[in-house]
Amino acid sequence: MKILLTDIDGVVLDWQKHFNNYLDKYYPDEKLFDPTVFAQGERTGKIIKEFNNTAWIGFLEPWKDSVEVLTELKNMGWKIYGCTSMGTDQYANALRKKNVETLMPNVFTQLDIIPFMQPKGNWLSQWRDSGAVWVEDKWSNAILGADMGIKTFLMKQSYNSKHDYKGVEKVDNWRQIYNKVIQQ
Repeated sequence: MKILLTDIDGVVLDWQKHFNNYLDKYYPDEKLFDPTVFAQGERTGKIIKEFNNTAWIGFLEPWKDSVEVLTELKNMGWKIYGCTSMGTDQYANALRKKNVETLMPNVFTQLDIIPFMQPKGNWLSQWRDSGAVWVEDKWSNAILGADMGIKTFLMKQSYNSKHDYKGVEKVDNWRQIYNKVIQQ
């Protein structure tokens, strides 16, 4: 069985663009430098958590070519599992799942939502050495996957492209991942 594991924000959905729109509307003096680092400043961290619990979280746009490529992979028999660490608010979680399902009907086999900013090591451990593929934008979570023997792709962003690590391959979009995994 072909298994694809993916983060959601910054990989499947364009969280940063929507968050910046939120900042412009409600906090015009605030700036986001790296959405994967909570400790950019106490105020910014609180705003990120607040945003993740608003209705805004249910209306994110897709990240680049995610809809097209994930749908193709699903149609080729891939099982696609998503994991996001956006928090545990039941209403925000329902909106997130609805957002993903609206953009990509029946593409995800399962979408798990874990506590805010929680590392994904426990979630990933169920696929250790399984032959699965992992796609992430948060550097520390990409390393966790690579260290578990999971083929790992890092979706390049301005905040993560300076890093290098054995077992983590950088990509710019889903089409690059598609071209690499269907040739395995």
